[in-house]
Amino acid sequence: MKKRTKWILLSILILLLVLFGLHRFYVYVMQDTWNEESAAIQTAKQQTGIVSVDKTWKSVWDEVCWVVQGQNENGEELMVWLPEGGEAHEELLSGGTNEQQIRDIIKSQLPGIRIVRLMPGIYEGEYVWQLFYKEKEHHYYQFFKFSDGSILPDKFTLPNR
Repeated sequence: MKKRTKWILLSILILLLVLFGLHRFYVYVMQDTWNEESAAIQTAKQQTGIVSVDKTWKSVWDEVCWVVQGQNENGEELMVWLPEGGEAHEELLSGGTNEQQIRDIIKSQLPGIRIVRLMPGIYEGEYVWQLFYKEKEHHYYQFFKFSDGSILPDKFTLPNR
């Protein structure tokens, strides 16, 4: 083989080894989160009427809480809140606000913002949608009741750098 071909093959081999190493590192870092998520899904299926899962979120505010969205045996959409060390709580999405409805409410009540993250959670013992958004140069947290989408009065501002 020519010297140039050997260097090309060696470079490709090193690149593949680096990519494999990065992949293994990612799996190592994420494994605990994936295990927690699987445990939350299993707990939701055991303690509530959920049979299939569409989405999961991990909320950390007052307490750590996993939220699972899926369907029950009748095909109805429901949400299950699993607070760490607490009892599972389930509600039908038809009895509250789903993600698209809360996005519409946010768009009407807070025009001109950029949504960074929207997720369900628990705030002061109440089931809520937690909004993290940017308005002009500031970031804020705002909460909306899951039951009717009404905005809670507490608004948290993150300081600028």
